[in-house]
Amino acid sequence: MAREYFYWLYGRNPEDGKGFLIYACPDREGESTARTRGFEMLGGMDFKIKRLPTRDIGSASAMIRGVKLDTGMGLRRAQQRLGHDKTVKRWRMGGR
Repeated sequence: MAREYFYWLYGRNPEDGKGFLIYACPDREGESTARTRGFEMLGGMDFKIKRLPTRDIGSASAMIRGVKLDTGMGLRRAQQRLGHDKTVKRWRMGGR
């Protein structure tokens, strides 16, 4: 059985530097759909698109933290919490 993949949007809020991770779409909808959703949801914030083998936000967050460790960002940076879609909505509404 083939493993299913999903696209996630990952980046940092330019105002406070806090990271975020938001589900975008299943792999079958394509990276261009994920990019379009990112522009719509994030209103100009920079983001990266990550293709991960999970739809679960907790698992996706753990995978992102693992990548940070693997790329030498250090334990402190890897342990930083990631905001999710509700957090990004608050940022866009002017809240913290």
